[in-house]
Amino acid sequence: MSDSHCTTLIDLLESAALRWPDRPLLLGEPETVSYRDFLARVNGLAGLLADHGARHGDRIAAVLPNGPDLLALWLSLARLGAVLVPLNPALRFPEVESLLRDAGVSGLVSDARTLELYAAHLDLRLKMTVGAEKPEETLPGAVAFAAPPLPESPFRAGAGSDLSTILHTSGTTNRAKGAALTQTSYVWPAREFVRWMEIVPEDRFLVCLPLFHMAGQAFAIAAIAGGASLALVRKFSGHEFWPQVRRHGITVVRHLGEMLAVLLHQPESEDDRRHTLRAAYGGGARAELVEKFEARFGTTVVEGYGLTETNTVLRNEIGARRRGSIGRPPPYCEVRIAASKDQGVGEIQIRRNPVMMTGYVGGEPGLAQSCFEDGWFRTGDLGYRDADGYFYFVGREKDIIRRRGENIAPVHVEETLNRFPAVAHSAVVGVPDEVGGEEVKAFLVCRPGRTIDLAELIDWCHEQLAEFEIPRYFEICAELPGTSTHKINKGELRKAGTAGGFCFDRKSGQP
Repeated sequence: MSDSHCTTLIDLLESAALRWPDRPLLLGEPETVSYRDFLARVNGLAGLLADHGARHGDRIAAVLPNGPDLLALWLSLARLGAVLVPLNPALRFPEVESLLRDAGVSGLVSDARTLELYAAHLDLRLKMTVGAEKPEETLPGAVAFAAPPLPESPFRAGAGSDLSTILHTSGTTNRAKGAALTQTSYVWPAREFVRWMEIVPEDRFLVCLPLFHMAGQAFAIAAIAGGASLALVRKFSGHEFWPQVRRHGITVVRHLGEMLAVLLHQPESEDDRRHTLRAAYGGGARAELVEKFEARFGTTVVEGYGLTETNTVLRNEIGARRRGSIGRPPPYCEVRIAASKDQGVGEIQIRRNPVMMTGYVGGEPGLAQSCFEDGWFRTGDLGYRDADGYFYFVGREKDIIRRRGENIAPVHVEETLNRFPAVAHSAVVGVPDEVGGEEVKAFLVCRPGRTIDLAELIDWCHEQLAEFEIPRYFEICAELPGTSTHKINKGELRKAGTAGGFCFDRKSGQP
């Protein structure tokens, strides 16, 4: 089957297994498995799921750690045309209960303890446990996760337009919601990723981002689309990253948020360039961070942009990058800057297309409709486009700080603070002031072995920023709260108001 005829996730897997049956798909985390054997595992698991009632269109939740089991489950459900609802294991049941009910979840795959908890509140037709040999002894009707061999599977995914996942996504609403995504949502971007990153079957991917988020899922499917191999690890670790790269001969990684910064903060070593990693693709790395990473490690960093609801909608190509840009649209979508403000800055909007979500499951009533305006999806992100069609990210519209009539982009202030020699990384948020407006607060993490002299830092800010952009409050803290995708959790900083560090008020000159 040619790549152009691959319209479903199973098409991609079967095509790779036909062309490279003995090439490893999984690399020794915890076992090495060939494309042929992984396809057989997926087919067998699909048969087991079908035998226990899973059908086309069913929504099956999973509370599993990152790893081969979750990938096999997803593709097995895709074989049936069923829908995976993967959940972050760190979330508690009350946080996802409304989403599971709204989604009409009829089955759950998890460890025995989680399954017992969820089954007490939900009407589950399919109950499957990972790691328990005889789950029915503790939970009636439960079956053990397994992949019995099937010579040929009779189960076929219906079409690329069939739902594939419902992904829990955060937002401005209080009620949990999920983005409903089709198989096309993954297949088209995966095929394009192979092209723009020049992927070859000899490439080896490190998947350290969670498979319950878009970034991890899209990256894993891109590996399969290119016939490459992948190592699936539980989570990203700055200490374990380079040993994992060297152990598996990794050539491509997906970065997100502060991952590159974390790696740069590791002690320099004579081994910094003794590795096989040729490329890191992702989003959220600022231009100066990319420059430092490439100079130290000799790895090409390629920036792009996308959301849970959209997959990738802007990307640089590895052979045609523009520093500081988040790239240009791939062929399957159209992107614009709407409601342009000063200097061409406006909201990044995406025209409705087959890769985007079909809508939200759960959330506030009318939420999905409110996100579209005349067929364009409103991202809430601000950016601008240059004369050559390259886009640039400025910041979240809701993150813009309005201080005494002036609009301040936190990302701009953060970039300035991060250039100060003693600052490792920073987060800038708006906090209430005494007259009902907003003030600017900067949270700072110090570089190892350095001390942040606030007087020197404030002098630095006066040289680099307009007076209204300089933070009033500076808090020096040991670390900043993070999300499961390694972004700084600014929502938590706003809510708590502190990260437990020393705080200085520039206006009063007092702590």
